[in-house]
Amino acid sequence: MRRLLLCSLALLPLLSAAERPRRVVIVSWDGGADWVIDRMLGEGKLPNLARLAKRGVAAEHSSPAFPSKTAVSHYAIFSGASTEISGVTGNSVPILPRRDHTILESRSGFDANSHLAEPIWVTAAKAGKRVLTLSAAGSYPAQPDQERLRRARVPLDRWVGFSGFESSISGDFVLDGRKFRIRPMSETVTDHIVDFSVGDTKFEAVAVDADPTANERFEKVVIRRVGEAEPEAVLTPSEARSDLKGWSRGFRVQKGDLVGWTYFRLFSLDPKTGEMRLLVRAANGMRGTESSKVNAEYLQAYGGFHGNPFGTYERGELGEPLYRGGDGTAERRVVEQVRLDCEFLKRSFRYGLKRWNPDLVTHYTPQSDGAGHTWMGVLDTESPLHDPVLAARILPYYEEVFRLQDDWLGDMMDAAGAGTAFALVSDHGMAGIAKYFNVNQVLERAGLLVRTADGKIDLTRTKVCAPPWGDFFVIANTTDWKGGIVPLAERDSVIRSAQKALLEAVDPATGGRIVTRVWRPEEFVGLGIGGPAGGDLYLDVATGYYPSNRLSSDVTSPGSAIIGNGVHGFYPQLRKMQAIFYLGGPGVAQNKRIPGVRVIDIAPTICRLMGIPLPADSNGIVVGQALDR
Repeated sequence: MRRLLLCSLALLPLLSAAERPRRVVIVSWDGGADWVIDRMLGEGKLPNLARLAKRGVAAEHSSPAFPSKTAVSHYAIFSGASTEISGVTGNSVPILPRRDHTILESRSGFDANSHLAEPIWVTAAKAGKRVLTLSAAGSYPAQPDQERLRRARVPLDRWVGFSGFESSISGDFVLDGRKFRIRPMSETVTDHIVDFSVGDTKFEAVAVDADPTANERFEKVVIRRVGEAEPEAVLTPSEARSDLKGWSRGFRVQKGDLVGWTYFRLFSLDPKTGEMRLLVRAANGMRGTESSKVNAEYLQAYGGFHGNPFGTYERGELGEPLYRGGDGTAERRVVEQVRLDCEFLKRSFRYGLKRWNPDLVTHYTPQSDGAGHTWMGVLDTESPLHDPVLAARILPYYEEVFRLQDDWLGDMMDAAGAGTAFALVSDHGMAGIAKYFNVNQVLERAGLLVRTADGKIDLTRTKVCAPPWGDFFVIANTTDWKGGIVPLAERDSVIRSAQKALLEAVDPATGGRIVTRVWRPEEFVGLGIGGPAGGDLYLDVATGYYPSNRLSSDVTSPGSAIIGNGVHGFYPQLRKMQAIFYLGGPGVAQNKRIPGVRVIDIAPTICRLMGIPLPADSNGIVVGQALDR
C-alpha cells in the first residue's frame, strides 16, 4: 500500500523552481475550531485570513489526529505521520519499550524523546533548507532531532530552534491585598510597599504617597529591583485599553541559569489605602538548538514568552468574570494581555526573519486554546451549560482573541513579502462539556481494576485501565509490559469485558448511557490509532461529557468551572473537533475551496510545495488540489 501511494504521488504535477515560494511559514492557532473560524471569516471579522485565502486555498476543514489533542495533532501536522507511527498518542505518552516500563509510567507527549517519526524541520534541513522553529510542539529538547541530522551527515546549523514552554521562571500573578502584605516604608514616610519575587529576582512595588496631608494620597506605583541600580518603572493606574501604553518596560529576571523578561500592568490603585491590582506577567527562559547567548539575544528581541492571562482570570485575580456577576472589566483585562502576547509574536517573527533568513519557519500561539478552554462551556450551543444571554456577552471577547491573532498573521505576511507562502493550521476544535466521565471507576466496578490501600492502581491485580497517559482509550495490563499480568492470549477477552462495562455505563443522575461507541485498532485500520504507544480500546462519549483517567469513587464528576469547560480530544470527524488548513502564496492554487484534509496531509503538501522529499515516516498524502494551478 505504501509503495502504491508513493507511486501515485509521483504522478502529481511538480512545480518548477520559478513557481515555488521563496520560503514557507507554518502558523498554528492552537484550538482554532473550524466552526468558529468559518463563521468569523464569513462575517468579515478576520481580514488577514481572508487575504490569505484569496491568495490560495481554504480546506473545508482539517481532521485532527485521534485523540484530538495538542501534542498529538501538532506532531501529526509536523511529521505527516498518524499516531500509531509517530508514537504521540496524547499530551502524555508511555515510556517505551514496554518490556522495561509499566503501563503507569509516562512522560510528556511534547518531549522530542517520545517521537518515533521524523519531523518536517529535519526533512527540510536534510534537503538543504534553512529551518527556523520559533515555536513548534515536539521540537524540544533538540538533541533527538539533531541526532537524526547527524546520522544523515547534515550540518546542525541548518536548523535553528527555540522553545520556552519547558523553562518557566514564574507564572502570571496579581499583586493585591489578598495575597501580598502592604507595609509602610518607614515610620515617617507613608508610602506603601509590596515585596515580591519573580523567580530568584526580588522586587518592590511602592505605592507613592503624593501628599500625606490629603485624604486621597496614592497616585502611582514605582517598581524596582531590590538592591540594584536598574532604572525604575513608574505606573499610573488605568483600565484595560486598545493599546499597550499601560505596560511597564521589560525587566530582566532569573531563576537559576534561566534568564527571562517580565512586565507589569497597574489596573487599579486605591488613592486612600494604596491597595493595588498590579499584574506581574509570566516569565520564561528560552532553550533549543542554540547557545545561551543566542537564546538570550532572541528572547530580548522577542520581548518575552507567552503569558497565561486565562489563569489569573479564572482565579478571579483580574476582577469578577461576567459569569460571576462582573461587568466585563476582567474580560477586557484578559484581552489586553493577549494583545501584548501578539505584539511579542510579531517582534519574534520579524527578528527571526532578519537574522536567519530561513526557508521554512514555524510559529504558534496558545491563546485561542486558552480562550476556548475558559469560555466554550457556555458558548457552545450544544453544551448542557450553554446560556444564550451570558454567551452573547462573552462572545465578543472570545472573538477578539482571534482578531488579535489575525492581526499577527497579517503582520507576518507583510514582513515576509510576496515570495512567501503561508500555511495557517490548527490542531483541533473545541466543544463545551458539563461533566467528566471517570472511566477507571467503571472498570473498577467491573472488577477489572483494583486499587491499593492508599488508592492507587494495583498493577499486580489490575487487568485493564485508562492509564495516566490516556483518557480516550483503555489498555490491557498485558505481559509485554513490565509487571503485566494478562497473558497476550487473554488480551481480547479482557478488552471485550472492558468494552461491555463501558458501553453499559450510565450517569447515575440521568440514567443515560455515556459511552456512545468504541473502536479497536485492529478493526478500524485507517483511523491512525493503536501502535506500541496507543490504546487497546478507544471510546467516544455522549454530548456534555469528557472521559477522564482520574481515580474517583463516582462514575461522573462536575466540570471544574460553573460555566462548564471547553475541551477537545473527541473523534476527529465530529464537527466541533475539526481544525483549519489554509495555504496561500506562490505555487498554490488561487482563491479556491478544497475538500477536507487530514492533519497528516499537511506536511507532505508543504514538502511538495517546497520541492523537497516527503517526511521519512509520513503516511499522509499530498493534497494535489492545493497545488494545481
